[in-house]
Amino acid sequence: MSRLTGLSHALIDDAAVFPPGNAALEDALTAHHGFRDTRYESVVGPLLVPASAVELLRGLADPDTVTGVALVADTGLAGLVAARNAVQDDAWLEVVHVELGLKVTADPAQDMSALLAALPFSVPVYIELPHTIDVMRPLAVLAADGVERAKFRCGPDHVPSSEALAHFLHGCVTHRVPFKLTAGLHHALPYDMSNGARQHGFVNTLAATWAAIDGADHGTVASLLDTRDADIVLSVLDAADVGELRRLFRSFGSCSISEPYDELLALELIDKEL
Repeated sequence: MSRLTGLSHALIDDAAVFPPGNAALEDALTAHHGFRDTRYESVVGPLLVPASAVELLRGLADPDTVTGVALVADTGLAGLVAARNAVQDDAWLEVVHVELGLKVTADPAQDMSALLAALPFSVPVYIELPHTIDVMRPLAVLAADGVERAKFRCGPDHVPSSEALAHFLHGCVTHRVPFKLTAGLHHALPYDMSNGARQHGFVNTLAATWAAIDGADHGTVASLLDTRDADIVLSVLDAADVGELRRLFRSFGSCSISEPYDELLALELIDKEL
């Protein structure tokens, strides 16, 4: 049995078509369907699809197979709305959630309020917060709204510092805002790219989130993001309430499913094949 039952359920959103994977949508859709009835099925969330590619998706989708998708805005809110409208009568395409970025003008909190007022969606919306702002006030607005969720980019370029990511995690925990992370999280623990840049580990981010929920200060959360000692990370997770943790940490996007799956398996955070 895994160390923590349920920790990895639908943890990985399938971002195969996004960098650095850049798979063709047809190939990504085929691979996504191929995860069904395999060892990967339990960890995979929806297939992430750019809003601008929705007509291509409709042409490729199999009406005999229901596919869970998440639409990611790449042409603004209007394009995202149009994409959602295009598929809303396609029963075989289930829009699980949508994602778009917060455009900041002068006041991020006011900008968040204005965006929330303009959203017409009946599914959850993940709103990506820029690295360049203090996330606390817009997160407070999201919390007051009580419906939508936050998103934070972890790479593959412009990787946030551990302090910045810890600040985001603390903000989501403080305000009880569910969130997802995206990009650059292919490995369980921090690792160095060939160009020398460091990427965060997705298991570290799970442990750091639980530490914040459990009352750890900012420095402790940041240090958990930095450690490469699996025993330290796992000792934190062993004490976690998985339900409480996953109510906030909803998922992370990855263009690879097998890499993070194999590392979850190696750390005994997922059940081995029977």
